[in-house]
Amino acid sequence: MNKKIVLLTVTLLLVFGIVQVAAAAGMGWGGNGPRMLNSDDWVSPVDAINLTDQQIAKMQEIRQKTYAQTRDLRIKLMDSMQELRQLQLQKNPDKAKIDAKIKEINDLRGKLYGIAQQSREQCRSLLTQEQLAQMAQNRGKWGRGFRGGFGAGSTQ
Repeated sequence: MNKKIVLLTVTLLLVFGIVQVAAAAGMGWGGNGPRMLNSDDWVSPVDAINLTDQQIAKMQEIRQKTYAQTRDLRIKLMDSMQELRQLQLQKNPDKAKIDAKIKEINDLRGKLYGIAQQSREQCRSLLTQEQLAQMAQNRGKWGRGFRGGFGAGSTQ
């Protein structure tokens, strides 16, 4: 069960980085302060696999819809995580409240993951076999800006 929670947590952290606008992906904290965006490691899927104008328009629509659909859930998740941190800082924390908050957080993460997965599948369904092959061939070579997939939360 703990491995599932850790895997889900890691997956959702990656999801959040892509669901949000490109600038949000660079807001993590590194050893020397915040990680800043850098165009040197940014890759455009438009150029990388030669997306058509129709594919671009549909993917933009999917991403915008996903962003809007997950906005309130992401805010609720951040609030719930803050509430959990506050519960953990009590001298005699109420385990039942902590367990309930953890369940709430995991439920929110599960919902966000499901929405992101649908978005990825919708975007991938727009690609030709040649584009999918190009993605597979270049997986791991592209920088943080592309992550080898499309849609909100692509971790593939």
